[in-house]
Amino acid sequence: MLATSAGTARYKPFKPFTQFVRLGYRLTHPPSMHHVARTLPYLNLSPQGDVWRLHWQGRFVTETHSWAALRQNAPEQLFVVGSGPSVREQNLAPLARAACVLVNGAVALCREGVVKQPYAVVIEDARFIQEKGDMLRCLPRGTRLCLVGSALQALGALDPALFGHFRLYYLDGFETPYGKPRRSLEEVPPQHYRRKGEAKLSLNLQQGHFGCGTVMYAGVQLGFHLRVRQLLLVGFDMTNFNQPRFYETPENAAWCGLEKAFHSRVLPAFELAAQTARQMGMTFENCSHTSAVPRSILPFNPLLMPTSGNQ
Repeated sequence: MLATSAGTARYKPFKPFTQFVRLGYRLTHPPSMHHVARTLPYLNLSPQGDVWRLHWQGRFVTETHSWAALRQNAPEQLFVVGSGPSVREQNLAPLARAACVLVNGAVALCREGVVKQPYAVVIEDARFIQEKGDMLRCLPRGTRLCLVGSALQALGALDPALFGHFRLYYLDGFETPYGKPRRSLEEVPPQHYRRKGEAKLSLNLQQGHFGCGTVMYAGVQLGFHLRVRQLLLVGFDMTNFNQPRFYETPENAAWCGLEKAFHSRVLPAFELAAQTARQMGMTFENCSHTSAVPRSILPFNPLLMPTSGNQ
C-alpha cells in the first residue's frame, strides 16, 4: 500500500491557471470539442491500439490497460459497492470472498480490512479525488482503478506517483470520446449500447460509458461489460441526500447532488439496465434493505442481511 510521505503534498487544484486554460480552449474550439477541456492543462492521452498512453505535464508516465482483455476470466458474480448508510447495517463478510467493484468512498472498506483486494475501483468525478483522494492510498498496489479523464487529471494533481501504483483503466465518454468531436449514437454499432428515451447503457467500455448522476451506474456498466451472470448492488440507498455516507461524519460529509437527478436520470437509467439484464439472462438485484429504488425495478436480495434476511 502507498503511504503518504512528507514530500507529497495534498491535492492542489491549480484553480486559476486551470480555469484560464480551459476557458481559452472552449473559446477557440467548436462546442462539439468542449469536453476535451476537462483534462487540461496537465493531462494528455494518446491512443495506442486499445489502450491509452498517458502523459503528465508533457512527460510519458504510463499506459492504461485494455477493456477487451479485462473480459478474460471475468467473474460470474460481481458486487458493486456504494457508500449508502445501509452498509453499516449489513453483514459484509460475504464481500471478503467476492469480486467487488468499489465506487468512490467505498474504498474505505479496504482501509477497514473488509475487502482485501477489490476487483476494481471506479471513480467518475474529480471532486471525490480532490476532497477524499488520500483514501486511495489504502488500496493495494496493482488495484484496477477505472477513472474518467477529469478524475485522472485530479489523481495527477494529488500525486503523480499514484499513476504507477494502480492498473489504470480509462472511462471514456461514450458520446464525448477523448480528443474527438461529440458523436451521435447512430455512429456506433447498436450492439455496444442500449437506449430507452434519454436513458443510455454501455455494453462495451472500450466504446465508453454513460453517466446518469450516480457513480454506481459506472460500476453497473462494468458488470455489463464483463457479461457477469449475477450483478448485486450494495449501499445503493438513494435515501441519504442530506446524510453522511457510511464512511463520513456530519462534520466531514461532502455535498451530494443526487436529489435532483434521482427521478429524472437515475431511475430511468436503472430501469433500462434492469430491462437489459433480463434480456441478457443476467440477475440484477439490490442488497440494500433501505433503498428508495423500487423493488419492482431492482429486486431485493437479502444475502447481506445480518439475520435470516426476511423483511
